Amino acid sequence: MSWDTISTFEVPEHFSRFPAGVAHNAAEVVSALRNVIEVCTEPQTKEHRKALTRHSSPANEPFAICHCTAIPERLVLLSSIIEVAWIHDDITEEMEHEEACSRHELLKGALQLNHINSLGCPRERSFAKLVRSASALDAKEAPQLIGVLKNYLDTFDSSKQDFAHMDEYNPYRVGNCGYWISSYFIRWGMGLTLDAEDLEKIRDFDYSMGVVLGLTNDYFSWAVEKDQKTDRIRNAVRVLMKQHGLSEQPAQSLLRGIIIDEEERAYHLKGQVLASSPSNNIIEYIKAIELYVGGSCYWHATAPRYKVC
Repeated sequence: MSWDTISTFEVPEHFSRFPAGVAHNAAEVVSALRNVIEVCTEPQTKEHRKALTRHSSPANEPFAICHCTAIPERLVLLSSIIEVAWIHDDITEEMEHEEACSRHELLKGALQLNHINSLGCPRERSFAKLVRSASALDAKEAPQLIGVLKNYLDTFDSSKQDFAHMDEYNPYRVGNCGYWISSYFIRWGMGLTLDAEDLEKIRDFDYSMGVVLGLTNDYFSWAVEKDQKTDRIRNAVRVLMKQHGLSEQPAQSLLRGIIIDEEERAYHLKGQVLASSPSNNIIEYIKAIELYVGGSCYWHATAPRYKVC
């Protein structure tokens, strides 16, 4: 096994029922990401500082925690690809929606891998080179990999709606928080494939885990997002304040309860899947995605990024 279990219950702020681990090559991941950050951001900018903060320590490296089940070589590569997308999100989230969407199209254009030399932006060139490396590593999976990345860039910021009800917000937030791209990279990182029948079996469970992931990010990030200068705040605390006429603190407490309830729902849905004689690949995926979601809660609970005095 290429990862170690984390004792999450030593962290009072952590509340997920799911386990967490950290990859043995976390220091290698941090080193690779430092190179990505230097290429893809301008020194002393907000996005440069945020990226350095989230990758400041191997012991608290988000990709080494959330994707701890990945093959070490693949972990470095998928971490680098997702980090470019994360930096891109940091840069575009405070732009007007129309301008941000035009930037998403530029990054999506970098997925035309035969035009790398014509790309003018270092971030786009880096993204293209990393995706080309991933495609060379697993040529059979390359079309799916590129398709998943294109779909993410098409959909994660596709609406500027100011959501007023959780039933409307959750379906959008699952994709917006990057769950579908991350769940794909969980499988890619392990060299694991699920066929159409497998994906249908886990559909409800997978969606529920995506809700947990997005809402957990909202819970921990509210303090740093609530005063953000943007035309589209994406946070369930704000939605609950509008939906129920609450102030911040009760809305945040309510959100924590909703997350715990959704984790319970996901746990029962997992039981239904396991009772249906699933494939070995499904069983391995469920173990890995639980580590991803549990690891995300642990990272959020311990990350300097979300420590606001």
